[in-house]
Amino acid sequence: MVSTLRAGLRLALVALLVGAAAPPPSQAPSPAAFEALRQADLRVASVGYRLATANAAICLDHQPGLGLQLHGLGQYGVDARAAARAAFGFETGVAVEGVVPGSTAAAAGVRPGDSLVSINGAAVSAALPGATAPPSTAERDRVETQLERLPQAAPLTLGVKRGAQEQAIAITPVPACRSAFEVLLGAGNDSAADGAIIQIDAGLLDSLSDDELAVVLAHELSHNILRHRARLEAAGAHWGILAEIGKNGRLMGQAEIEADRLSVYLLANAHYDPFSAGRFWRGAGRKLDFGILRSRIYLSWKDRAALLDREAATIPTGAELPYRPPLIDLATTPMTR
Repeated sequence: MVSTLRAGLRLALVALLVGAAAPPPSQAPSPAAFEALRQADLRVASVGYRLATANAAICLDHQPGLGLQLHGLGQYGVDARAAARAAFGFETGVAVEGVVPGSTAAAAGVRPGDSLVSINGAAVSAALPGATAPPSTAERDRVETQLERLPQAAPLTLGVKRGAQEQAIAITPVPACRSAFEVLLGAGNDSAADGAIIQIDAGLLDSLSDDELAVVLAHELSHNILRHRARLEAAGAHWGILAEIGKNGRLMGQAEIEADRLSVYLLANAHYDPFSAGRFWRGAGRKLDFGILRSRIYLSWKDRAALLDREAATIPTGAELPYRPPLIDLATTPMTR
């Protein structure tokens, strides 16, 4: 759980990862703090993998489902980099932070700490970042993009360095809805999706059970599946201080309702209880509703819970899974102002 990060990681690792001023030596990241970070990332990746692979049949946009959580040494701040390399065992610039249990990567024998050398025989940059290079996720992002663009179910070979030995690992992925999942360090209580990446604040993650986490990630995955970012942009929507006003606010609100509705089907297809979404907003989710200070694009917690219950009740008893709801067709339907 991320709770172990509150003192050490909030004060030390957060600052170091973003390249901020170093904390006192007594607060420097410990191996235990890095391991807690790994477990937080893996927890989100595991729930995300379950949702993305179980719903692949109803998605329009796909990627290979591998169950790999990658990270780059360069994304760690200068003062944390040596400790990160020692804790995670980086031998190249990009390595496996975690492997989702039961995933195709796990079945193939990929291990945490394996450092990437090649993908299907094509070399991956093995250079380690310079000691004073500013923090950047560019190398990790580049490798993830290479993997995402491969055929969704075609066998692939990862060349990895494990200690002093290099080896080739053959993986046969399963199709997955296209989305990456990651944890944002900090005490926030938010989650977001931009069409490609789903992010959740560590502060929110720390407060959720796995079933509640699935509700949050299913909502964000719904945004990506329904192509909300692209559809909103095509409709002329704007983000920022004007997002909640007038027709723009109505478009944003429409997207949130669509994502709520689709999320219950994603949960059901992944063998979560679809009614857990309504329960979430009557329980843990209520703290995310700020009453009169709530963003105007969201329904109240009571209305969201009622909407989700009604939608979950429409799933036919004994329906074959994955169940494809008609509203998935909205992904190719223009949003109108």
